[in-house]
Amino acid sequence: MRLLRLLTIGAALVAASSSAASAQIAPKPAGAPQPALAPPVLFPAGAKFAFLDFQKVASDSVSGKLATRILQELRTKKLTEIEGQTKELQTLAAKRDSGVLSGSALVQIGKDMDKLQRSIQFSQQNAQAEIQQLQAELQTDFDKRVTPVIVEIAKEQGLHAVFAADPAIALYIQPALDISAEVIKRLDAQPKK
Repeated sequence: MRLLRLLTIGAALVAASSSAASAQIAPKPAGAPQPALAPPVLFPAGAKFAFLDFQKVASDSVSGKLATRILQELRTKKLTEIEGQTKELQTLAAKRDSGVLSGSALVQIGKDMDKLQRSIQFSQQNAQAEIQQLQAELQTDFDKRVTPVIVEIAKEQGLHAVFAADPAIALYIQPALDISAEVIKRLDAQPKK
């Protein structure tokens, strides 16, 4: 499957580079004045596919930053709760190891420590599940907001496909084929929900 994706992307890049190579103009002599550079074009003429750096969209867009902040706040809250329980456990361990307590008090502290250790383990598992659930919800919401923007750009530009710019697959992507900045701009311009 990965080989098929590589071959598909490779074929698309070869087609794009061959059309770009045929459109090149012979260089002007060194003494000739150089015209001012035109602003970069979103797409090369005739491009039928584009790439999207989803990680960049998630990290640079307002809604992506908000989702990251919400997730980080939950992580911090859960970590603080677990750290409080851990300190309580350390306090009980210090009492147990102090040598001041005897028989029944040591047994009770041992039971309390076992109970607290189970509570910490449960809290860790619960926190992980809550974080994963929130992350999935935020990802789904983000995907629902980003996909229509990508489709809109693809229709406007007459694109046949938009590929994820995955560094594990694509070794090089012509920067003009990257629609990430345009997606971010349009996503940030949407009304806040």
